[in-house]
Formats: sequence, structure tokens, C-alpha cells
Amino acid sequence: MRLLLSIFFTSALFGATQAQSAPLTEWRLVEMFDARLLRDGLDPIRACRGKDGESYACTFDDTEYLTTIRPGADVTGSIGASRSPTSMTIVLAGNAIDSIGLVGDRASPAALINFTAHLESLLHTIGPEKSDYDIEQDMLDLGVMRGDADGDIGRARVVSESFATIRCLNQRLVASAGIACTITMRPAG
Repeated sequence: MRLLLSIFFTSALFGATQAQSAPLTEWRLVEMFDARLLRDGLDPIRACRGKDGESYACTFDDTEYLTTIRPGADVTGSIGASRSPTSMTIVLAGNAIDSIGLVGDRASPAALINFTAHLESLLHTIGPEKSDYDIEQDMLDLGVMRGDADGDIGRARVVSESFATIRCLNQRLVASAGIACTITMRPAG
């Protein structure tokens, strides 16, 4: 019974049928993504600011992120980081979202885990019909956790889903500690 209630709650919260029938606006995405982030135990969006009327830059709160790097509790080697390096850009086409960019870094395990968790939550938000297994498989296919020894590091990996095309790129650390994913939305059906 508890699982059944959870399924109904999740469906109502993330509006699976509404996301399919109407274009996703920037404020609806922010509202749904924030709810998903909190549900997943991650830092919510701190602020989104319009850059030019056609795009928005968003930052995330740091409260949960900083608990992973608290002195005495740091198991990731991330002491010294003071802000979550993950940020998001939303690009509009008319009244609907055209693409979403998520940028972070992999210079420390805490930063990479933060980025990866936010990306996974974002994919669950915009693809609510996808199972946990499907999203996990997408994350593996995108190679966001791959390291410098991986043979195709420095080349983008792409996954196509019914709701979007997702392209992620990470470089060897000597080139850049940055990691970025661009999610190009498909028109709502």
C-alpha cells in the first residue's frame, strides 16, 4: 500500500501527463526540479535570473553539498571547496524550453557526485515516465563518471530519449576539470 501511495504521489507531483501534453516552461521546470531535488535529498535551486529574456542562469543552494566536505567528516578529499560548482542554464524558444545546460566539475569526488546527482534528478524531472533503471543506464551511457584512463575521454557521449537528446562531455583533468551536459528538448506530443 505504501508503494502504491508513493506512485500516486510521485505522478501527481511531477505531472507526467501534463509534461507530455504541454510545452515545458522555465518556471514549471524550476518548480518540478526543485521538488525532485528536495525529494532526492539534494540542494534546491537558489536562484534563477533572466540573462536576456531568452535564457536563465540558475545556481543551487550549498547546504547539503557542504555537509559532504565538512572538516572531520570529509572522506572525499574535497576540503577547501566552499560552493557547489554545479549550475544550470535554461534556453527558451518562444514560450517553451529549447535546451537545458548543466555544468559542473570533477576536480574532487564531492563535486563530481554533486553534478551527477543533479543530472540524474533533472533527467527524472523531465522524463518522469522513465524508470530508475532507465535513468541509471542513461547515466552510464553518458559516461559522466568516467575518468582520465577512459579511452574516449574528451569526446561527447549522446543519449536519445523520447523527451530529449542528452549530450555530455568531460575532459582529461590536465585539459579541464569541467563537465557539462546539454539537454535538447523534443517538442511535447
